[in-house]
Amino acid sequence: MEEKSSKLLILYASQTGNSLDAAERIDREAERRGCPVVIRSMDDYDVKCLPLEDTLIFVVSTTGQGDTPDSMKDFWRFLLQKKTKQALVERRSLCRVWFG
Repeated sequence: MEEKSSKLLILYASQTGNSLDAAERIDREAERRGCPVVIRSMDDYDVKCLPLEDTLIFVVSTTGQGDTPDSMKDFWRFLLQKKTKQALVERRSLCRVWFG
């Protein structure tokens, strides 16, 4: 069995780059405090690894009239699965940052 991660994972989704900017600012602050961080676009992240992550921050910015960013659509479908939602509800170290 694989070991759980001990890093902070920041997953972002954005059409215009606003969420990436915010994710990078969070990254710099966490690194300054000695916390190892990995930043990934949601479309570059293997969702099957999500249960292995200890600490997650989702940074998302909608586009247009509140539309989901293209880089998040597949990831969002995965999050809507019942077993995934339950695993995230049980997680204690989860933060969501939404821009609209």
